[in-house]
Amino acid sequence: MSQKQKEAFSSQSLLSLHQIRKGVIILKNGSLRSILAVSGINLDLKSENEQSSILVNWRNLLNNLDFQLEVVAHSRRVNIETYLNFLQEKINQETNNLLKLQGEDYYTFINGLVTGNNIMKKKFYVVIPYDSVIIKPKDILSQIKETYKSLLNLKRQAFSNVQPLSNENFNQYYQQLMIRQNNVINNFTRMGLQAQPLTTKELIELFFNLYNPETFERESINIPSELNQ
Repeated sequence: MSQKQKEAFSSQSLLSLHQIRKGVIILKNGSLRSILAVSGINLDLKSENEQSSILVNWRNLLNNLDFQLEVVAHSRRVNIETYLNFLQEKINQETNNLLKLQGEDYYTFINGLVTGNNIMKKKFYVVIPYDSVIIKPKDILSQIKETYKSLLNLKRQAFSNVQPLSNENFNQYYQQLMIRQNNVINNFTRMGLQAQPLTTKELIELFFNLYNPETFERESINIPSELNQ
């Protein structure tokens, strides 16, 4: 591959993400992913019986699954811009001078607290996969050849290749993914954990923040209505 061909590939072509549809991620190879936002618990505050019950349920969940789960802990600085704007609006509307002065002091305190300290917010996500059946070459020499191509980055153009996924296949894969998703959610409920599937809008916001790191995480992104489906 020539240098010009290598430069023709954008950084976006190196991402496996292709499309987000009906709250589901479609990868370039035609596989689907569902992401759950899961609440956290403090085991240290639980009794020994509660701790044992949670760990047993978690072990049973992993042992009974016939697919892999990916657990992601995501930490970002707290973004309280919306709250500060709300405070400033209330302060401007206040007619009592004493209350207005107290509100301004509180606003200054909160703004200084967040600005001068790295206050982090941690979120937990669980990724549920559904992979389409891929027929791999049975010839051992072919497998070795494919492995070396990947190791030497000789198949970089494959990053930008998209495997077409028909509506029929998508609906079929989607139904199978939802069965897996409901199974995982029910198991989390037994452990006392709340698991909520991310919507299309929430997935777009999540990936925007992941691939566009800034000082603060943006929680409100204007998304066209036709994309939020």
